[in-house]
Amino acid sequence: MKSGKKAHAITGLNDVLPKAELVNRFGSVLTLEEYGKTALRAIAAKNPGSLHHVAASVWNRIVQKNWFQVDPQQFAQLFRTADPNLYRAISELIGTEVIRDIYWVRGWASKKKGSSKLVVDLMVAWVFRSDLFLADVTFRDPSRPIPEEDRKFLQTHKGLGLLPALMTNMQRKAEELGCEQLTLVAATVELAKIFERFGFVVEDSEIGRRGMRWGVGGIPMERDV
Repeated sequence: MKSGKKAHAITGLNDVLPKAELVNRFGSVLTLEEYGKTALRAIAAKNPGSLHHVAASVWNRIVQKNWFQVDPQQFAQLFRTADPNLYRAISELIGTEVIRDIYWVRGWASKKKGSSKLVVDLMVAWVFRSDLFLADVTFRDPSRPIPEEDRKFLQTHKGLGLLPALMTNMQRKAEELGCEQLTLVAATVELAKIFERFGFVVEDSEIGRRGMRWGVGGIPMERDV
């Protein structure tokens, strides 16, 4: 297995990845490109949408749970532009780091990195107050494309069956860090139901209720550690 040039930048969150299972499946051709907190600028450049998503989730929890008395529209412009540096603005406002640690990894079943061989795209962040947030997760089998008429949840290929292993790893890591909750934002009601199987519940907020009612805009979910 070959790691990407940014492997030196990863931190303790890298062990949430079910790496052994991926190696068992794809062997020595598995190539990983990994980024940690010291590579935040690189993450902002290469994956700005997901980095914005991390901070946006934290901000929504600050507002919904009244952790601070803030103007909910304080960062409206940064939300409109999906600014990847939203985390910096929030950190400055509340006087503490929004992103305590982060791990982003992409992996390919090939020595050459190409979308046709992508097997994993995962981002996890330890965020304010003390949540372990699943920002993005894709596991896919390049050899098993799904016919377009049968595709659900934006999936183009069959998965690898690694979501249970990922959830187990996240729970263990959250316990190590002393986190309060595991959190995520489900893109659809159907995905929310999948995460309910792992003990997640829809956040008790207007955003959560609206998401389940209309199935749009993202559905914030949480699970006690």
